[in-house]
Amino acid sequence: MIIVCLGDSLTEGDYGIFGKRGIANVQKENYPYFLAKDLQAEVRNFGKCGYRSSSCLKNYKDENVNLENADFIIIMLGTNGGQSETEQTPENINYLELIELCKNDAPNVKIVLCTPPHATLNPKWSNFGYAEQVKQATMFVRKVAFEKELALIDTARCPYFTSETEDIMQPNDGLHFGREGYKMLAKFIGDNLKTMFNL
Repeated sequence: MIIVCLGDSLTEGDYGIFGKRGIANVQKENYPYFLAKDLQAEVRNFGKCGYRSSSCLKNYKDENVNLENADFIIIMLGTNGGQSETEQTPENINYLELIELCKNDAPNVKIVLCTPPHATLNPKWSNFGYAEQVKQATMFVRKVAFEKELALIDTARCPYFTSETEDIMQPNDGLHFGREGYKMLAKFIGDNLKTMFNL
């Protein structure tokens, strides 16, 4: 089984740096790493820090994403903003185009959309301030999954990530995960894949 992961820093595996923001601290133990172990699968990680739908789409069009023999494409975007449930934004349009390109280029692949995960509401964390755009993106992604009849993993509702667990799961900045957080994100995504597709 081959899984392709598209996304931003939460896919690439940025752990954040305590008290800082905007400085990447990418580690190999990201959610695709743990997902590969959990599912005994080949998982290709095309996540990049700072990506929105537009940058992910450009990277895809530049032929930097390998879909060869893929069984699943997991798309988790929206944390970096630009998506809206109520307005037609450029990031909405780019997100939809990315999905269509994936469908056209790999017609047998199962496309799975993920809502962005929990972002802190606590101003003590250096990455406080993302919650509203994460909320907008979450509503948008749910709507797209419903309208396009695509599989949805509602990471925003993941019970492992809450205001009470930030010290453990998102310990550096309240947004990016630590090792334990990425491990649990992989478990949540993997468990959903197993249930939805009888893996």
